[in-house]
Amino acid sequence: MPRRRALLAALALPLARPVRAQGFPHRPVRIVVPFAPGGGIDLVSRPLAQQLSALLGQPVVVENKPGAAGNIGMEYVAGQPADGYTLLHANSGMLVTNPLLYRGLRTDPQRDLMLVGQVTTDPLLFIVPASLGIASLQEFVVYARARPGQVNFGSGGAGGITHLVGELFARRGGLQLTHVPYRGAAPALTDLVAGRIQLMFDTLGLVKSHLEAGAVRILATALPQRVAILPDIPTVAEAGVPGAEVTSWQALTLPARTDPAIAAALTGALSRALATPELTRFYAQSGFVATFNPPEVVRARIAEERALWTGVIREAGIVLEG
Repeated sequence: MPRRRALLAALALPLARPVRAQGFPHRPVRIVVPFAPGGGIDLVSRPLAQQLSALLGQPVVVENKPGAAGNIGMEYVAGQPADGYTLLHANSGMLVTNPLLYRGLRTDPQRDLMLVGQVTTDPLLFIVPASLGIASLQEFVVYARARPGQVNFGSGGAGGITHLVGELFARRGGLQLTHVPYRGAAPALTDLVAGRIQLMFDTLGLVKSHLEAGAVRILATALPQRVAILPDIPTVAEAGVPGAEVTSWQALTLPARTDPAIAAALTGALSRALATPELTRFYAQSGFVATFNPPEVVRARIAEERALWTGVIREAGIVLEG
């Protein structure tokens, strides 16, 4: 904790001259986090807000509006004035899979939101309890194939990315896994450590203390390539299950029809914020990878990922009520 406080203090230091566009901004800017305080997006958003505040020359505050897998916050931001003063900090599930999963979703992110840019890549990890006695993903596949329908994987909620990656892994690995949804990742992790479920997928920040205590093991990452924060952990393809790669990520968005000059100023500020070594280091220690990509790259990624998840959702028969 002292190290994290020191990093947050460093993040608050003044940066180079503010970035402005046509007098924007001249009052505080809000970033809406559509999940509860203390979660992954909240952890990423608060130090980012400090950096953006220094760059924009105005306070940037984080406001939590949780509920319905992010749909409540997304609908709220889509309905705000398109003036650049209210942003949404979304995860890839909200922008990619929520429109595929939820019946009656009132907000279409492609229609109602404008992208500012990608903020992070969030490496999803294949996590098992140490008590299971399995040290590699190949061993887990053998274990699960010998117990069709008897091996449980947990997630932070039905339809979330930590659910969908499990469905994809099961199909690519030829496994019959049973999904157990929880109200958040923390209770799923509690049951994993206790051995009541045998697998879950989440980020390093969630499991770091349990990993250091020897209570859990990381068998692979779901990313298509290894990451610097976990250099010794193989990818799922390297571990023997190609085609189960998943990239989870976060992005900032605005209400559609925001002035392009204002959106461009925010994109530029985001790019500069993510290039600071303090923010990069803070994210790495929390299990995230600072990753700036401009709107056009994020749009292409959304299209590609929607094609993948449309098939997985259809095969798994997942439909949720919005």
